[in-house]
Amino acid sequence: MPEARLEKIRFFDSVIGYENLWAEKSGADLYVIKSVPYFIYDISVDDIVRVETDNNDEVLCFSETIAHSNHATIRVRPKEYTLSEPQGVSLLEKLKGFGVFVETLPPRLVAIDIPDCAHVEPLTRFLTEISVPWEWADKASC
Repeated sequence: MPEARLEKIRFFDSVIGYENLWAEKSGADLYVIKSVPYFIYDISVDDIVRVETDNNDEVLCFSETIAHSNHATIRVRPKEYTLSEPQGVSLLEKLKGFGVFVETLPPRLVAIDIPDCAHVEPLTRFLTEISVPWEWADKASC
């Protein structure tokens, strides 16, 4: 079976600016999100979105969310250490033990894809107990 071809979809937020997410084409103007957003809110892995083409630079631009997946997204930003320090490396290893997918943007930002809402409570309790700040990026499914 051929590997899926991923394309970049540009998202825009008036406060944070632009972020590109990888997505797989699933219809004429529909795409399935395949990367975890670092900055954009209300989008998660496997959400289906509609795109429009920006004719000025031929970029695929987010238009609307068609369907939310069963995934949720949170973000973690340790204040006391970077991800490359021993505490950061340890944190990343512990996070992966919760059955989630972790993407990092050094020095401190972690975007976490939660494929099952059952993982949310133990994960957020753990983060709270170790005093690592976290926030919801998309909790539509949970």
